[in-house]
Amino acid sequence: MTTAAITLEELLVDNEAATKKWQSWFAAHPAALDVPCAIYNSDTVRGLLKHIFAVELRHSQRLLGEEVTAYDAIPVGSLDELMAVHAQATQNLRRFLATANDAALLEVIPLQTVSAGILHASRRKLFAHIQLHSMRHWAQLSSLLREGGYKTDWPKDFLFSESME
Repeated sequence: MTTAAITLEELLVDNEAATKKWQSWFAAHPAALDVPCAIYNSDTVRGLLKHIFAVELRHSQRLLGEEVTAYDAIPVGSLDELMAVHAQATQNLRRFLATANDAALLEVIPLQTVSAGILHASRRKLFAHIQLHSMRHWAQLSSLLREGGYKTDWPKDFLFSESME
């Protein structure tokens, strides 16, 4: 019997598509970036975007065994600056998938986190965490903005993903 699975690539494609939709939406609604937001100690939506993309970038660097960018060094300015962080993270994740074999995916590595100290996880689990972390925060953000009078116009559930049938 084969195991049904969603691939890491499919999760990455879904996250990239969702982020592009959010990028277009924020470009059309720039005031929404400054809506107050208390999710993960963020003062504004802009701060939450920094958190989402910082996790993507920092963990993608860990997957590759690269030096991890300091959280405070990640810009929280313009939408373009924030999206550049996401683009770099996505590039890193694609590079990781292009070279990762089963042994690399199963290797457990230490993770120095901002809020939970040192954790240990396989590279496979870390990759999935990056995608699920972003997905979870996008859902929170959607609710927060809708409650603040900013409605989005596309379905966000994974069921609507274009990455798979």
